[in-house]
Amino acid sequence: MSLRSQALHFRHFSVTFPGEHIAQVTLDRQDKLNCVDKATSREIAGIWEQFDQDESLWVGIITGAGRAFCTGADLIEWNAMNKSGVVNGMEAPGLAGLPRRGGKKPIIAAVNGLCMGGGFEMVANCDVVVAASTAVFALPEAKRGIVPVAGCLPRLTRTIGLQRTMDLVLTGRSVDAKTLRDWGLISHVVDAAAGDVDVATRAVQVAEEMCQNSPDALIVGRLGVRQSWEFGGVESAVDNLAANWYPRLMQGANFTEGIEAFAEKRTPRWVDSKL
Repeated sequence: MSLRSQALHFRHFSVTFPGEHIAQVTLDRQDKLNCVDKATSREIAGIWEQFDQDESLWVGIITGAGRAFCTGADLIEWNAMNKSGVVNGMEAPGLAGLPRRGGKKPIIAAVNGLCMGGGFEMVANCDVVVAASTAVFALPEAKRGIVPVAGCLPRLTRTIGLQRTMDLVLTGRSVDAKTLRDWGLISHVVDAAAGDVDVATRAVQVAEEMCQNSPDALIVGRLGVRQSWEFGGVESAVDNLAANWYPRLMQGANFTEGIEAFAEKRTPRWVDSKL
């Protein structure tokens, strides 16, 4: 079933389609700085599952409305759970379905403002990160007696390094977008004050650039990069991709179409992926 064909009315977020093959989730709980409660987290996780199954959608985006991207989990809800004796598990895929998402298709984080705690954990596992120059990032969990255990610690360690991750986790201090770009986490920093487009628009531009390519290649290329990131051995990751996924890529219509279009000096006519 197409995600577009469903009733997409939610209390704390919206789902839009800013491009032919692009789905965008916008967190919109501005009075709570876009923190995510349990019910909202389950709803968004369901959107990503449907996004992966919808052949017409190739790239996803997540962003926030107002001055925050996401300030993590709803700690008022957590406090009520603690008082009621409810165990707060950290099951995969985590907050809003992102910190431990495996998934199939790429998701771009468009970080428009404050990005704290679980919001940072979400970003650490997105495939491309675009951030406003004014965005602020932090893992302040230690200040609340919490530890960010939903997936970002090993992922940030691999991306920005052990000591930098230690610094963020053990101090809880804030860092800006430029610093995280220099450290390798953020791909694009946009400065609206200097005449750049806003961060969500830039994310759509990046997504549209991706959508010029084969949707099969987006899926398999993303998988190949993630295997090299998430597993220890380079050769085992290469072997798995070459043995299990590349043959499936070659069997698809887009493999033949891309090569044929090159030979005929024309633009490829991609079809939705069947992978």
